[in-house]
Amino acid sequence: MQDKEGMAKYAINQRNADRLANNFKKMRGGALKIGQILSTSEESVLPPVIRDAMEKARSEADIMPLKQVTKNLVRELGPEWQKNFKEINLYPFAAASIGQVHEAILKDDMRVAIKMQYTGISNSIDSDLNNFKRIIDMLGIFPRGLYLNEAIDVARNELHWECNYEREATYQRAYREHLLKYPNDFYCPKVIDHLSTRTILCSEFVDGREIDTYMKESQDLRNRIGSLLIKLCFKELFEFKMMQTDPNPANYLFDTQHGRDGIMNLLDLGAGRDFEDGFLDSYMQIIWGSYKDDKESILQHSINIGFLTGEESQ
Repeated sequence: MQDKEGMAKYAINQRNADRLANNFKKMRGGALKIGQILSTSEESVLPPVIRDAMEKARSEADIMPLKQVTKNLVRELGPEWQKNFKEINLYPFAAASIGQVHEAILKDDMRVAIKMQYTGISNSIDSDLNNFKRIIDMLGIFPRGLYLNEAIDVARNELHWECNYEREATYQRAYREHLLKYPNDFYCPKVIDHLSTRTILCSEFVDGREIDTYMKESQDLRNRIGSLLIKLCFKELFEFKMMQTDPNPANYLFDTQHGRDGIMNLLDLGAGRDFEDGFLDSYMQIIWGSYKDDKESILQHSINIGFLTGEESQ
């Protein structure tokens, strides 16, 4: 009897997950951002049926109507916006939580990617997330203990950051400056300043495949990608003192045609953030304590950094 009830519950969850994924694509903004965050979770945290539905929402987001795209270009770049381009595709080749991306060629033959924010998305973040929380509570689709409230809080903060493309452009320029020192490993595309605003970000176009599409490639190639991610992480923390905190694998394109062994192209830096020296010092002490197996040091610095409260059970 219990097995039959479990099967019935699973079927309901599967139907609810598909319905929710379809709603995600329409809601965009907060709901789709949650889908992005949860689609990267391990199976032990998020059941495969739900994770796959969230991944579907992430990869198949709805796009803006053509009239709206044109209206946005006129508003942001002026009535003669077409004079900036030799060619432009008004149909996007990619869509994400708060915007979509178009390919174009400038008058000087530079190939560019134009990220355009969905109209009104910045004003709907909080209401979308609140509505989303009510819907999933009603459906009971997510397992207990998922820390969904924390995920929603993270999504809320990141979305407000990401809706400011001027902020993102600042981080993109900073990353580009840092990564130019490592031409055989990393690359961050140039920002086209005169075609970028608070809701449109125009950047040099870069090629490559999303890192999660290399799962069945050779071990050497996967090792290369993994080593670059680890190298980038520690350079972000202890050299750049800033980090791209969005886990979306679409933000990392591996290009096998450049560099000695392929390079990592970094995109979508809207969730970039800086770290203070005090945080980084404690984080380094945690790593050093782990290396030395110094549990007391790990515990104390974990409390200092906010990972632990000191009130946890043994």
